[in-house]
Order: sequence, then C-alpha cells, then structure tokens
Amino acid sequence: MNAGCRRCGEILNANANFCWFCGAAQHDDGGAETASIPVVIADDNVASSLSPAGEGEYLQIATGPGVGDCYLLTGDVVTVGRREDSLVVLDDVSVSRHHAVFTRTASGRWTVRDLNSLNGTYVNGERVDELVLRSGDEIQVGKFKIVLWGVAE
Repeated sequence: MNAGCRRCGEILNANANFCWFCGAAQHDDGGAETASIPVVIADDNVASSLSPAGEGEYLQIATGPGVGDCYLLTGDVVTVGRREDSLVVLDDVSVSRHHAVFTRTASGRWTVRDLNSLNGTYVNGERVDELVLRSGDEIQVGKFKIVLWGVAE
C-alpha cells in the first residue's frame, strides 16, 4: 500500500518515515515517541547536523538507540554491524557482526548490500540483497532504521 508525502505529494511506501524526494517527516511531531536530542560528536565521522539540510552525504539513525546520530560518508565503503571495527556500529543482538555494507559506485551513487545477515536488510520496508539508493531512503538494519541523506539524484 502506498501513501502520498505530506509536503510534496510524492508516492511513498506506506511505512516510510521520511519522503525520499523532499525529506519531509511522515509522522506527527511531538508524539510520545518523538524526541529531539542533541548530537554529541564522538569522533570525526559523526556529523553535527540533525537535519536533512546538512552538507555532504550522510547516514542518520532514525529509530533505535542513538536516534539522531549522523555518520558522514567520506570513503567509498561504509560497513555496518555489531563489530567495533565497523564504521557504523549498531550495538544490538538484532544486528549481525557484519550486517551490511554501503558502497559508492563509479558513477557516485550509493548501494547497500546485505552480508548474509540473520535478520536481513530492508530498504523502505522491502527486504533486499543489494540495491542502489536514493536520498531519503530508509534502510532497516535489525531494530535500527537509518536514513541516507545528501545523495545527488
């Protein structure tokens, strides 16, 4: 079932939290589960902006522990998993040690590939093995939802 974006009317997956086209939130602000928290910069790959208007390409944690944390995509390969040597460490048993990898293609697009994880990797609610991403896509890794921002269309 598809729904339209609250801001621009773009057709979205019914469970999308953000519009892939304009970046608008698709849920009511101020609800019991909605929180605004500051980002504490822990290391060089964590961005200081919580909004889709930030500079560069980055991943933002939308749900799960660490909501709001942003990871700048400065290299061509970004690993996601429970292991401490992953660029994006998601410390929860629902996440495999080596869960997924984001890769920049020769044309500058980003792909996500599931690394045979137990719980799978989902993009906009659909399980994927590998998929080319667009800005605003919502990637689910375990109980975490991560949004990709700043990618040129």
